[in-house]
Amino acid sequence: MDLYVGNLPLNLDKEGLKKLVEMYANVQGVKIIQDEGVSRGFGFVTVSEEEAQTVIEKLNGQFLEGKRLSVKKAYQKKPAFKHVFISKKWREKAAEKI
Repeated sequence: MDLYVGNLPLNLDKEGLKKLVEMYANVQGVKIIQDEGVSRGFGFVTVSEEEAQTVIEKLNGQFLEGKRLSVKKAYQKKPAFKHVFISKKWREKAAEKI
């Protein structure tokens, strides 16, 4: 299961995040989101389903280098709408004005 870890110190790297989570669970993967090589302050950690709740309970709200961590289950980003619905009535009114 992927966990979102937010409000990370900007100097924390993948190894540091992995070591932090390994205190409570076996880590299968770590990714810190970066923009132009600089951390954006959040990342994702993959752990087993069984261990995920333990990690959330132990780390959520804890302080790391003066910042309160936010740990929760990660969700897929909702896709943005690519097509805008335009009703037939609106298209007809627009065509009349042209």
